[in-house]
Amino acid sequence: MPFCKTMIKNNNILPFTWIVCALLVAAAAIWVPQIQIADAQSSGSLVAIVNDEPISEYDVSQRVQFNKTMRGARGGSLQLRQEALRELIDNTLKRQEAERFSLGVTDLQVDQSLEGMAARAGASTHDWSAGLRSEGIEIKTVREEIQSSLAWRRVVTLRFGRRIQVETEDVDREYQVVEETSAQVRYVYVIQRILLPLESDATSQLRQARLRDAHTVMGRISGCRSISNATSGVFNKRIFNAQRIPAEGLSGPLKRALDQVGPGHAIGPAPDPGGVLVIVYCNRESIEAPRPTREQVEDALLQRKFDRIGEQFLRDLRRDAIIEYRDPELAS
Repeated sequence: MPFCKTMIKNNNILPFTWIVCALLVAAAAIWVPQIQIADAQSSGSLVAIVNDEPISEYDVSQRVQFNKTMRGARGGSLQLRQEALRELIDNTLKRQEAERFSLGVTDLQVDQSLEGMAARAGASTHDWSAGLRSEGIEIKTVREEIQSSLAWRRVVTLRFGRRIQVETEDVDREYQVVEETSAQVRYVYVIQRILLPLESDATSQLRQARLRDAHTVMGRISGCRSISNATSGVFNKRIFNAQRIPAEGLSGPLKRALDQVGPGHAIGPAPDPGGVLVIVYCNRESIEAPRPTREQVEDALLQRKFDRIGEQFLRDLRRDAIIEYRDPELAS
């Protein structure tokens, strides 16, 4: 408040002026969150407010798309939105706690993490960002995720660093188990999904037509290289990139179905929240897992302990936070 600062500096302040200044400061404290909320409303309806920090419908939709594209999240629309809002609330609490301890993350550190993610994807940061935008994900969404993650690691390390330790005996025991397990041959299933989209309120006739399309595609499949020709002429289809999934990462029924048809064939059609799904079994690869070092095993145990302690602390923050849900459907 320039007026208050001038009066105090000149030692020219009356009791009444103190009251006015105090009221102005209090009003400013209330006004700032209201400005944030107004900004959020301008970018979409509010769905929640976390300790005076707003989360908009746009934020939720961005997070849903992020989870579907980056993490392969699947499920119904409501489930995906509920999960997205929970994660946004957690990230907000993480950032707020980092700010409380002045543990901010610089733009340069976020840029470096982005470069690393793009490099692991085999692309430049520019091309990788363009690919995300083509999937409907703004780079701002990814930056906020990185910022929350880095800031949270600093918070937990500062608060609980002394507790994040493991005993030598625990490392030795885990290392022996990992050595025995890594000696076994593991299998990776390479599959590719084809989705024939359907609206949730589609008529039974349209559903039957989509099922016929799916059976037509399956009848043409002779390996993943044949997908383009197999789906030729089929209206409104979505072909996902091939996935390499370890055998233990497959559900029992899916693994049995793939083993039964064998590589080069398709299974389905299967119901999917987005329509009708066909899964093409490309091939199965055998790999021998590299033997980890003792230091890597110790790092993994430390990370596990860090995650447990961090999750407990986050539960405490959720319990003490003031969270207002504007969309009751998402309050789960």
